[in-house]
Amino acid sequence: MTDRKTLIVAAVVACVNMLGAARARAQSSASPGRSGRVDITSVDSITRLPLAGASVRLVAVFDTTRVHDAVLDARGRARVDRLPAGPWMLTARHARLDTLGVGSVAVPFTVRAGRGVTVRAAVPSVGTLVARVCGSAAAPGTGYLYGTVRRAVRTSASPRAAATDSALPLSAGQVTAQWPDLRIEAGRVERTIVTTDVPVGDNGRYVLCGVPTETTVRLRAVGAEGASGVATFTSSATGIVPRDLVLGRADTVVTTPSGPQAPEDSGLVDIVLRGAGGVRGTVQTVDGRPLANAIVGLSATGLAMRTDSAGRFLLAATPTGTWTLAVQALGYAPRQQPVDLVPGDTVALVVALVSARVMDTVQVRANAMARTVLGRNLVDFDERRKMGFGRFLTQDDFAKAEGRNILNLLTSRIPGMRIADIGRRTLVSSRGPTSVSQRECPIRVIFDGMPNAGPLDLDSIEPSTIAAAEFYTPATLPFQFAFGGSPCGTLLLWSRW
Repeated sequence: MTDRKTLIVAAVVACVNMLGAARARAQSSASPGRSGRVDITSVDSITRLPLAGASVRLVAVFDTTRVHDAVLDARGRARVDRLPAGPWMLTARHARLDTLGVGSVAVPFTVRAGRGVTVRAAVPSVGTLVARVCGSAAAPGTGYLYGTVRRAVRTSASPRAAATDSALPLSAGQVTAQWPDLRIEAGRVERTIVTTDVPVGDNGRYVLCGVPTETTVRLRAVGAEGASGVATFTSSATGIVPRDLVLGRADTVVTTPSGPQAPEDSGLVDIVLRGAGGVRGTVQTVDGRPLANAIVGLSATGLAMRTDSAGRFLLAATPTGTWTLAVQALGYAPRQQPVDLVPGDTVALVVALVSARVMDTVQVRANAMARTVLGRNLVDFDERRKMGFGRFLTQDDFAKAEGRNILNLLTSRIPGMRIADIGRRTLVSSRGPTSVSQRECPIRVIFDGMPNAGPLDLDSIEPSTIAAAEFYTPATLPFQFAFGGSPCGTLLLWSRW
């Protein structure tokens, strides 16, 4: 019995000695006096590029007062010598992470005394990011939009800083996005417009999932203190797009067209949107040469002008908030970009246009040249029809309507359009701004893309002479036709000859 007790005591003593040794080893490995080396590497899993210039912070898990900061070099690497042994957490921040809406990446690691450890900070793949942000809404070939909705408020210290301050409170607004979608239904290709609404959350943040890659997106925000205009842009190849939106104000101004008017046009009015904002700048080529006579406008506001001989423009008294600036010049690809306008401030921009490919000079009969122009117009028309943002009538529609009145044809095919007698029969919108609800709201008609075309006597046009027509509301008007925009709607007519 004594021998048995002796064995038990010996076993207990052995266990105590083992635990003591384990604790001593643990304390030794975590001792501030014992350290190891950390080699940090980084990679963006999307671009396969290192995170050069990323800010890195190392924090001890058991003592958060122990912090070590570093900046990654051009190869996305850094080395930290003599880091105390024990468990640590690495966090990395980089502009590329902000672009993806990630903010930062975090990697746990352990430093062992007298030894080196390599820590790899990696940006997750697109699929991982989309799945993390969107969950079950993450469909193949889609990404997400994200950003902050803010008030357009000027501050005395820095006027334009207001566009990046004053985030909205919790759930104080809504963001709406639209993009075209092609689906095959019963063996036919159906073109539709997808419209998605999401609420504005904490600190004005929003996330909108299901956005296809490389497609045209129209984005608008509405809140208790105002609304933005429509920001039009193309989503990236990854489908992950940052876009902040600024809420502002727009006042509808109804004026009588300047210059002498024919008696039959006495009832027509010009309608533009005005406000306390402004935008000025220069339009130039990619090599810095100024472009004179370029058309610059804010889409769907009715505000537009041409640049002077130095390529300069100034749009004053514009609505505030986020709007789309549209620029076009003969021989150059048109350009559009969102711009944030705040009260009492004139935003300054430099817009560079890329030269467009122009058809070789064709020295043939005049009617053949007209056919060439028609072909180019119809190609552009078909591209817009594929996008599906407006209402479209093709040459077949007009051919079948031969002998009918074109006004009756248009009003029977386009919702919200009707005929009114304002000195002569013309097209008006039944969905115009409330400030002009007591007056007829005439639809702006642009014939063969000419910005300076005068009022048209539509009753005199034979349907058989029209090759195509397209109608847009202010929110869907393509930016290249912003010069003729109207809050009442815009009708584009393309002649056959």
